[in-house]
Amino acid sequence: LDSLARAPLWRAGLDYRHGTGHGVGHYLNVHEGPQALSRTRITANEQPFEIGMTLSNEPGYYETGAFGIRLENVMVVKKAKTEHSFGEQPYLGFQRVTLVPFQRELVMVDLLSDAELTWLNEYHAEVEHEIGPRLESCLPTRAWLKKACMPILRKGHKPDTLRKTNTS
Repeated sequence: LDSLARAPLWRAGLDYRHGTGHGVGHYLNVHEGPQALSRTRITANEQPFEIGMTLSNEPGYYETGAFGIRLENVMVVKKAKTEHSFGEQPYLGFQRVTLVPFQRELVMVDLLSDAELTWLNEYHAEVEHEIGPRLESCLPTRAWLKKACMPILRKGHKPDTLRKTNTS
């Protein structure tokens, strides 16, 4: 999974020096194992994911002396819904625990593929759907969230192409 997260940067000859994710445990240790998504913490990668494990998902990129970007969410391992079942082991997936909109002004839409833009808009729709109703008593914050989660569009990308949110 770590290599899949890094692949877009690798195609451009870039990388990041931190792990893609780490365990988040009950002792509130920032990097609590035994699970991890990392090319540098090889021993942590020997622990298979189990349903209920909590970990971070934090790909990023840092240009030395210039800027840095890190997109971080916390997620929990869950049983994935699949059409078929092969063998005795369930397929696993992730469910996001933290739901915060990405900063729209920092998104360079022209660099995103259609699939990436659709993913971003579906993520924002999920944030709006899950968090919005909890903010009904605070209308200014609710209005901010609604604006922050509006679909990001470019020519040829229609909002009606958005699929239903699926966190599997």
